Amino acid sequence: MSDNLTVSTSSFVFWDDRGKIIPNRLYEFFFEQGIGKYYPDTRSTKNAQPLIVKVTENLVGEVNVGYLLEFTRDYIVSLSLEPGKTGEILDSLHTSTSLFGDKNLKLLTTLNLEFITDQAGTAFMFFLNGVVEVTASQIQIKPYSDFDRYVWETSVIQHEFSPVEDSAPGDFKRFMIDLSAHADTERARLRLQSLQSAVGYLLHRYKNPATTKSIILMDSYVDGMPNGGSGKTLLITAVGKIRRLATIDGKMYDQKEWFAFSSVGIDCEVLLFDDVDADFDFEKIFPLMTTGMQIRRKYRDHIYLPFERSPKITLTTNYAILGDSSSHRRRKYEFEVTATYSADYSPRDKFGRNFFTEWPESEWNLFFNTMTECLQIFLNEGLIVSEPLNLNLAKLIGKTSEDFPEWAVDAIHLDERYDKRSLYLAFIREYPENNRLKPRDFTMWLRAYGTYRNCHVRENHSDRTRYIVFESTGENIEVI
Repeated sequence: MSDNLTVSTSSFVFWDDRGKIIPNRLYEFFFEQGIGKYYPDTRSTKNAQPLIVKVTENLVGEVNVGYLLEFTRDYIVSLSLEPGKTGEILDSLHTSTSLFGDKNLKLLTTLNLEFITDQAGTAFMFFLNGVVEVTASQIQIKPYSDFDRYVWETSVIQHEFSPVEDSAPGDFKRFMIDLSAHADTERARLRLQSLQSAVGYLLHRYKNPATTKSIILMDSYVDGMPNGGSGKTLLITAVGKIRRLATIDGKMYDQKEWFAFSSVGIDCEVLLFDDVDADFDFEKIFPLMTTGMQIRRKYRDHIYLPFERSPKITLTTNYAILGDSSSHRRRKYEFEVTATYSADYSPRDKFGRNFFTEWPESEWNLFFNTMTECLQIFLNEGLIVSEPLNLNLAKLIGKTSEDFPEWAVDAIHLDERYDKRSLYLAFIREYPENNRLKPRDFTMWLRAYGTYRNCHVRENHSDRTRYIVFESTGENIEVI
């Protein structure tokens, strides 16, 4: 525990003989009880707003004024052995509520709390029976008393953990196998490892500036139609059983909204933008991944979380997230979920019970072991890139239209020269609903198609005729 904090269990009187509360003694009492103010960002205490917290052994929890009033009242009552003896003290409490005002609370002792944090090669998970330390090679359970640092009480998982070796996979491991399934056995194995590494990345609280990825889970469909129940959100919900998860409605998110992150707590470790639309501007969340997060809270002090304490970011979507710049590629990790589950076939249909709410303790323990396995895969291998299924086609559709790729397969052949205007008119004749498409934009579509086919696109002109050739490279994607 911190050197400046010692919680007392003995009687502490903060009122005089007439029962009047003495302000400085009250605040000494708060300190004795582990109550003080804490700055999430110690580098900017001159301008930052502190949190009011209560420390109990190694556990830290944020408290509000209502809690302080009730805590103080209950303490006064607990010291009275005779009825009526606390009346004058409680009267003084009722007339001294200004002592709990914002300005006075700033006089609480500043607590210098160091929390148990993940390191580059180590991750910690907090259970009822101890701290689970995970490295690339081993898993150990240690008592909380072995640590002189702190844990947010909301981070303690309300279960016990026991390592299991060589056991049959539980519900969640089999669920992950389903999400990464493939007809080719080797590709299925690699896809599972890829998905596990992504989960391990989200579970690992260490923030490496060189790896600032957003984990993007998308359906393997290419039509962009809502395919509810595919398992994307359930997978991230599972991460939230280990780490503090906050969810933002992806369809409703507006970066210009002042209180967009008001529901995000200081202890948030993973932030999910759930079910984002095709027009989601991924670039606008770059600062969340690379700098930090400003949390503006209604009727409460705002909080700034620096990069190392800000949550990792994940998205679920039915669409391909567009953006081909190096900045986009550097910040995106995309995984296509296999279409095993749907609105008509849920994990409950397969496993016969709801995840989490209907699990016995043995299944919970298998789940926790699966998550430690994911952590170890990430600590050993880092993020394992998954070979695309339909991702490239989905991106092409996002840049063009649902009709264009199908038309292009029949209309365009490699190593043949085409008059761009003739191609444009042919497409408009077959799909007249695109008659507002400009020739310049159609040229961009043709270039996107060349990228999709992994061709070298060569363009030239003769007089007023503009030509385009899709040259084979030996590594072209074949389409059927």
